[in-house]
Amino acid sequence: MNCKPTWIRPVARHAASALAALLLSLARPGQALELTVHVRDGTGQPVERAVVALHPVAGAPPAAAREWLVDQVDKRFVPALLAIQVGDRVNFPNSDNIRHHVYSFSPAKTFELPLYHGIPAAPVTFERAGKVVLGCNIHDRMAAHIYVLDTPWFAVVENGSHRFDGLAPGDYEAEVLHPAQAEAAQRTLVHLAAATEVLTMTPTLQPPRPVDDTALSPLARKFKALRDARP
Repeated sequence: MNCKPTWIRPVARHAASALAALLLSLARPGQALELTVHVRDGTGQPVERAVVALHPVAGAPPAAAREWLVDQVDKRFVPALLAIQVGDRVNFPNSDNIRHHVYSFSPAKTFELPLYHGIPAAPVTFERAGKVVLGCNIHDRMAAHIYVLDTPWFAVVENGSHRFDGLAPGDYEAEVLHPAQAEAAQRTLVHLAAATEVLTMTPTLQPPRPVDDTALSPLARKFKALRDARP
């Protein structure tokens, strides 16, 4: 005699249908997805003060231009690491009670803000993607990095991880940018389909250099050589 309850088979079919609908809904067009990027060093420890960026393979329209701020406090650039998008502007106030001379020789943006105190008359516009290294002609140990990106999806990682939300399904190229990278940044292809995804990236970083107060930085030496060559 078959004593199997008659409700088991319909319930099983209903559960399978519900699961299939759930899987299909994870990648339906227009759905906002999440991607968490973990940045780790060679020993698996979180990397702080790195930039993570996502580049949609299909392309993305640029966001409206924004203004950022890099202050000068206690003979330091604050923040020392900044990520912006192409077309953004950066203000460089000097909050110290001494004057600074801000400069960059980077191909992505070359400019100078001669000796000043307070707030310069106008912000600096960054028109090209790339890494911009800042220095001060008066204080050789002052340095900062600005990464100018051609994507609206980026963030400065402070604790080794960042979560992007509101992403559309599709293919993205993820990259990590860090001032101590030993080689050019490599992009990792990521296909987003599920509601939440996790990616771990491990950039190759150079060990920190010992501080030598008697030596000038390469940027400072280049600046002084150009200055001395002027008529």
